[in-house]
Amino acid sequence: MTQIRIILPCPPMKKGRAWGDWYFGHSLGDALERQGCTVRYTYRHSNRLRRLKAWMLRLVSRDDVEVVIRGSVAWKPLPWKRCVQWVISQTDTLERETLRAFDHVFFGSDRYMAEHSASCKSASLLLQCTDSTCFVPNATGPETEVLFVGNRRPYAKRDVVKRAIEAGFKVSVWGKGWDGEIPETSYAGSHIKNKELSAHYASARVVLNDHTADMRRDGFVSNRVYDVLASGTPVVTEDMPGIPADLRPYLFLYSNEKELIERLTEAKEASPERRMELKTFADVVRQEHSFDRRASTILEVVSGLNEATNAMNNQTALKPGG
Repeated sequence: MTQIRIILPCPPMKKGRAWGDWYFGHSLGDALERQGCTVRYTYRHSNRLRRLKAWMLRLVSRDDVEVVIRGSVAWKPLPWKRCVQWVISQTDTLERETLRAFDHVFFGSDRYMAEHSASCKSASLLLQCTDSTCFVPNATGPETEVLFVGNRRPYAKRDVVKRAIEAGFKVSVWGKGWDGEIPETSYAGSHIKNKELSAHYASARVVLNDHTADMRRDGFVSNRVYDVLASGTPVVTEDMPGIPADLRPYLFLYSNEKELIERLTEAKEASPERRMELKTFADVVRQEHSFDRRASTILEVVSGLNEATNAMNNQTALKPGG
């Protein structure tokens, strides 16, 4: 039984608060457990004592491999442990020289991988995905015209939300940091529980999505795109590098403000036939772009690394004096 430690760039879940990376990492862990692995987690702590305890636990653990979900701060692998990294965002703080410390690097963007794979010992493409146990096309929730879920931060102003509201769309906004930025009638709340997200997505006429500047530039498609598609709902998002060819026909893509309004209108007024196409495609997304599929890929790579190491050790043992 393979023992895997998932290293997350966020604190543990607190009552009433959890980070997107927490859900991402635990969805991956659940998928690995369904494939027979034992999974443990290490979190990024701001408290020095907790950081030290986490480090000591890694030192004495008997994990077969560590899987690092890349965040804003680099993580240093232990040289005697197998360690792979999955880069899904935060490329502004990624330094090329840190990539070679990992046995393998998974990139969530083919464009970014082409630019950085030469800095890695080994690399491959591993796109973001959806949790098929959570996101389904027939969930029932509150009906909305245009739904937006996301926090407003200094590095993520979410200007598309204001543009949609100013254009006359009835936008329901969920997230933090919106005080004084949008009309009170557009603000729906600060948080939707993860288990309720699919119902909100599936019951919306349209879901509006956006990406941070680095994700747009480097071609990292967010997992929200996969989650909404898995829920069978039209999603409006930026036309950007890195969008998988199989997803592109089912997305409403825009490149400027004029196209944003056009795509929102098209998505809102999508015909019953078009909506049925999206619900049918939801099953494809849930199968082909699931955490279960990504977990299988990770395990295949880890198995290959182990086989390569064993072969090298055998060759060394067969040499005279080995």
